[in-house]
Amino acid sequence: MLSGPALLSRLACRRVGGTGLRNLSSHDAPKHALKLQPEQQRVSSFFPIDSNNTFATDFPLSEGNLSNIVLYDGKKVRGLLSGPQVSTNEDYNELASEWIRVLDSGPGVLVVKDAFPDHELLDQVTTAFEEIIKEEEEENEGVGDHFSAAGNNSRIWNAQEKLCVKNPALFVKYMNNPILTACSRSWLGPDFQVTSQVNSSHPGSAAQDPHCDYHLGFRSNEQVVEYPAHVHKMSQYLTLQGAIAHVDMPLESGPTTFLPYSQNFERNYLTWRDPQFIEYYKMRNCQLPLDKGDAVFFNPGLIHAAGDNLSENVDRLANLVQISSAFGQPMETLDRYRMCKAAYPSMLELVNSEGHGDPAHILAAIECTAFGNAFPTNLDKDTPQGSSPPPSQKDKLYEALMMKLTPYEFGQWMDAHKGLRESV
Repeated sequence: MLSGPALLSRLACRRVGGTGLRNLSSHDAPKHALKLQPEQQRVSSFFPIDSNNTFATDFPLSEGNLSNIVLYDGKKVRGLLSGPQVSTNEDYNELASEWIRVLDSGPGVLVVKDAFPDHELLDQVTTAFEEIIKEEEEENEGVGDHFSAAGNNSRIWNAQEKLCVKNPALFVKYMNNPILTACSRSWLGPDFQVTSQVNSSHPGSAAQDPHCDYHLGFRSNEQVVEYPAHVHKMSQYLTLQGAIAHVDMPLESGPTTFLPYSQNFERNYLTWRDPQFIEYYKMRNCQLPLDKGDAVFFNPGLIHAAGDNLSENVDRLANLVQISSAFGQPMETLDRYRMCKAAYPSMLELVNSEGHGDPAHILAAIECTAFGNAFPTNLDKDTPQGSSPPPSQKDKLYEALMMKLTPYEFGQWMDAHKGLRESV
């Protein structure tokens, strides 16, 4: 069997006319679109979704599916995870391989029934969350979030840290859940990072518009098209979305709706805002009731939306977990606020020397100095508006150059921006 350099050499060549080999050149390579455009995807191209059917034989460890949402039995899953450590557990490896297929090329969403079987523990965590909600609503009266207006729902940003600090012992018991970590590890590999936001949707709260999630799902179409086509697909492998049901969620309470297989649409991040697609989604989405203790996991590129809470008395409370790859980090620690302050006088001088005062001609220097991603941030203080992220450090630096702030004024500006992003 070929290996190493010999294999690479064979892969880099192809037979010509059955008589010899020649090197592949860039002219032979398949051409990929640099950028995707919203108008390139028509709603009609989504119609094949209707022909996608999920069969029990596709995912033999599951209990089948409802409306193309794959179901797993929590007790059975815990049994598969009870053997040796993960890296040598063949049962886990088989389950992880199946979960990857569900999330990647399959429907994109799975539910583990009774993933959190200790309902007394769940109730204690729910009580702690409700106490945090009450404290924050008294402190910030009348504040909504980017999903809904004030009064329609209650939200805890950074619930992971807040619960940990408020009641460490409860937090440890709650997070010591093998199913949560096994599903995270299967999709992202080891050393993943867990964050969470609690959302309680009150009776009468309206459904969300369909959307995708972080990373590209938190950017406007104008921003999304700037990312090369291959990044649209790659983005899905950096995050796993999940939700832990803290109460029973009958259909009338509006549990999350999904469009199974939509993570495989090439322009899913550019299509979900299209009014025609929104109407299509309303006709084709799938939904199933959840019981207390169930956990949902789904691909962040899957198009989904919270439903209308039409119940009379169900506060639909879920802990929305967002698990990130260990690779969503640079190799070195840089103090980019310090760098921005140091570089700003030179940047301002360059901008002024051009006469027209437009910082666009030093954009390359700006991008190599400031942090361009709006996240991570403190979403209590630095809250997104609609589906647009809050201003990034790069945005603030560019704006300061446009405004011709003095270095002293800019330093104060950076300190204020840094303060918004800190967790405490």
